Amino acid sequence: MLINEDSPGAVSLFNIPSKMKMIGCKESFVEFFIDPGIAKQYVPVGYDVRKYPNAKAVLLIMIQDWDKCILDGFLPVRRVKMSHVWIELNGPNEIGPALPGTDSSLPTSYYYAFPHQIDNKLAFLAFRLVGMDVQLVARIETAGKPGDHSIVRVIERENPTIGYSWEAHGSLWSAPKILTGRRWFYRKYGKRLKRKSKGLVICRSSFMGDGTVQMSVDERSILGSLGFDSKLSGELKYVQTDCNCRIRVGK
Repeated sequence: MLINEDSPGAVSLFNIPSKMKMIGCKESFVEFFIDPGIAKQYVPVGYDVRKYPNAKAVLLIMIQDWDKCILDGFLPVRRVKMSHVWIELNGPNEIGPALPGTDSSLPTSYYYAFPHQIDNKLAFLAFRLVGMDVQLVARIETAGKPGDHSIVRVIERENPTIGYSWEAHGSLWSAPKILTGRRWFYRKYGKRLKRKSKGLVICRSSFMGDGTVQMSVDERSILGSLGFDSKLSGELKYVQTDCNCRIRVGK
């Protein structure tokens, strides 16, 4: 599926298209139920925060370790670690076609994205060149074994206390669930040069297992600035995935 002006959340008639192919990713993604009032404070007017039957919104955090990312078909960047902080939005109810080799397709989901955090300087510069809102962090660390006890740390600055982390306890399933996933993500950013971006990522994902997470948050981190604290606990999925992403940046 290509992004066009008829796709959810059109940017503008004047925009910069870009595409990424992301190969060999080990991903941990966690969904946290949060107060929708907090979520709405940080999502601009025009985006509708999704509320679940339990009257909560969802904060999604994805920690990704990519073997390789290819930007615009010619610029390969190896070993990219990223963290994504997203809030789920309402959007059209649709299920796209399943990719070859997958059992089925998940419903399309929609998110408001905060700056993509990257610990690779080359990837950071490449993404900045196409206009994406990215943040270079000191490092993203993973330790332990998926399905057992694992630890994730996003250290945003050289001061190792500034960031967020979690400890996870989980288990691997006897057989993976191989599914197609589609996520739209949106962002408004910039002070002098105001921009909007939207992206569609389509993934072939092997869901390997699940677990629970307890989050630790420093108040000076991006999560702390959004009003979240260390009381967050969430549901974790272990995933291996390959994705294609198309992004447009415009005014």
